[in-house]
Amino acid sequence: MDKYIKAVRLYSGNEKTLIEIRNHLQKFIGGSVDLTRRDDGFAIVTLNHSEKKNAMSGKMMVDLYDVVEELEKWKEGKGLILKGADGNFCSGGDLNFARATGTAEEGFMMSTLMQDALNRFQRLPLISVAVVEGSGAIGGGAELSVACDYRIVSEMSQGIGFVHGKMCIIPAWGGTKRLVERIGYRKALEVLSKGRIMSPSECIHLGLADEVIPESENCLDYAISWLQERTKFNADVIRAMKVSCCVANDLPNDTEVERRIFAPFWGSPANKEALSMNIKHKAGKS
Repeated sequence: MDKYIKAVRLYSGNEKTLIEIRNHLQKFIGGSVDLTRRDDGFAIVTLNHSEKKNAMSGKMMVDLYDVVEELEKWKEGKGLILKGADGNFCSGGDLNFARATGTAEEGFMMSTLMQDALNRFQRLPLISVAVVEGSGAIGGGAELSVACDYRIVSEMSQGIGFVHGKMCIIPAWGGTKRLVERIGYRKALEVLSKGRIMSPSECIHLGLADEVIPESENCLDYAISWLQERTKFNADVIRAMKVSCCVANDLPNDTEVERRIFAPFWGSPANKEALSMNIKHKAGKS
């Protein structure tokens, strides 16, 4: 690792295998990640934890990992829609899960599995779009959204918020690198350091969102139509295009550094205090 990285605390503790991590995370139940494969070559991945605005439990993280494995085997697909259930996208990590896994080792484990899942998700030979609606893409939800090729945001949604700083942590699922890729270094640093929830119009201005869904439109129907315009060619051609773009812009293992920096924050006194105060969503957009 470069010398400058040593200016911050890095995790150097135990490292579990992915199988061990899966077995541990799936104990933290709640919600599901559901996969629907359509005859037109579109997959719809739904984050389903409605009572918690689709916050990700440990079990949902394992579900997502398994969904990615299923999609890697799917040879007929060409498009993917990532959405949340019941009109919300994803409010990030389940706070009960966060409180129950408050050690650096467990933070590193979670980060390891989610980085692996989302690195592979991003490389799927499917053109992907996140449909951000309702309470928006917050914290880990924002990280999920930038793992997609595109983001379309409902006019009525809160928007997208990298609010990790409010919880005294940093992104852990590869979100830092992807945010820099999407909007550039300077804008990404500002987004992270301000920790604001950005409105749909702000997301468009930053280049973080690609289109705003009008209030009058059904979000899923709009997303299907939007994706159809970008997947008109046959599946083999679309898949080859996506793979070619991934090769041209391949992710190196920078995410390893991210999780080593992240892990000591997870379960730190400041993080636990933030969890106890339930401040994640209180600040709104300011």
